[in-house]
Amino acid sequence: MSPAKKAMAKNDYFAFYVGRPLSYLLTVPFLKTNITPNQVSYLSIAPLILGFLTMTFTTNFILLLLAWFLFFLWNLLDGVDGNLARYREQYSKDGSVVDAMAGYVAMVLTYFGAGIVATHLNGSDMYVILGALSGISLIFPRLVMHKYINTVARNESVNNIKDKSNFSTIKLLALNMTSITGIPQVLLLVTILTNQWEFFTLVYFTINFLLMIFSLYSLFKKENV
Repeated sequence: MSPAKKAMAKNDYFAFYVGRPLSYLLTVPFLKTNITPNQVSYLSIAPLILGFLTMTFTTNFILLLLAWFLFFLWNLLDGVDGNLARYREQYSKDGSVVDAMAGYVAMVLTYFGAGIVATHLNGSDMYVILGALSGISLIFPRLVMHKYINTVARNESVNNIKDKSNFSTIKLLALNMTSITGIPQVLLLVTILTNQWEFFTLVYFTINFLLMIFSLYSLFKKENV
């Protein structure tokens, strides 16, 4: 990992100090196989789908814990592909694209799944809608930013959003509260243990929606001055 990328990664505390060390342990068995980093990235999508389907069809405590473990397994595999690529020096141009695709799937399914569980427990369809909108709120500004880069070109506004190494305290808090490999996974486990699915869904819809508005504002503000 380059020094610049490491500086940004270190600000995502749970992912860097918990998820990454555990991913090193999980990498060891893969070193004894012929599986490629990209294949690991594709493979990581499977536990996400299985975890989501589990959340869709049950409110059983043990099965929801299993669903959480499957989402956390994706988190670890998200580090394994990069570890393999660096160890074997197997780099590919589409590697980061596949890795990002899996991350986008995780963003949507985590909150959508939580909304579905909340609806099963509460009976209100509102939570399914809020869960879906919560995931969309994370994806939408990324789609806009990539279109912006391709159409307008990368500028200071984009750099301010993407460069995590110099985030202010508030931005660091927002990063750690919303990074799908970070605190949301911890809070999802707490939600399962406390059965506070409605609260989790409402809070993260609010956070993700406000973050979407702020990200879009930060991207376009210089264009409108």
